[in-house]
Amino acid sequence: MIVREFINNILNKIAPFELAEEWDNPGLMAGNYNAKINKIAVTLDATPEAVIEAENFGCNILLTHHPLIFRGIKRVEINSEPGKTIYEAITRNITIIAVHTNWDKAEGGVNFTLAKLLGLKNISILDNASGFGVKGVLPEKILLDELLKLVKYSWNLNYLDCYTPENFDNVKNISRVALCGGSGAEFWRVAKNSNSDVYITADMKYHELIEATSSNLIIIRPDHGEMESASLIELVKKLSDNNLNAVLLNNHALKPPVRI
Repeated sequence: MIVREFINNILNKIAPFELAEEWDNPGLMAGNYNAKINKIAVTLDATPEAVIEAENFGCNILLTHHPLIFRGIKRVEINSEPGKTIYEAITRNITIIAVHTNWDKAEGGVNFTLAKLLGLKNISILDNASGFGVKGVLPEKILLDELLKLVKYSWNLNYLDCYTPENFDNVKNISRVALCGGSGAEFWRVAKNSNSDVYITADMKYHELIEATSSNLIIIRPDHGEMESASLIELVKKLSDNNLNAVLLNNHALKPPVRI
């Protein structure tokens, strides 16, 4: 199978490109549409280190979640990004491909995988207008402390932040959970209107947190990259189900902060 066939026939089935946002740039980032695929490395971001790690695993395809190129670039300078990664990829004959908002919104993609890892039932799309996020119900009501432990363990997180309403009752049971992988701050009101007890997303800002918790919504905020990375093992599985040899890399462009 060549790259063009892989993108059109396999990736487009796993994460339909028609789901991608207009501002997004999924698909081929650098490489050769006619290259024959040997083995696929999957990771969150395309970096020089990820390219080298892919080569060490015998891969000639690097499939990432975040696109290496978002906007048009005027020059490729090999000592700075994204030129450095492009240079490493081309000189090592590795093709870089991304599935971004189409993987976020796909059935079985980022958000559905995160929900299933938490054990949520009755999973459905959170924001039907955009297709982002999901909501569901825990198998049984639990305390917030128990939910925090479940989220951290299920998604293999180093840390998470939690913000509660001012008069939150720590013995209140929680059952309804909404989430959006990565940056989903704009959907907290949708989560609130869906009667969710908790909304989990990354990158919420200070004043957004104040507004959300003032509305009596609990916010759990993991690291952006760690949250989305939890879905990549499912992407590897879907590739394997299509008879493709795929491996998950450990490399990330941005490490979680050290909390002291």
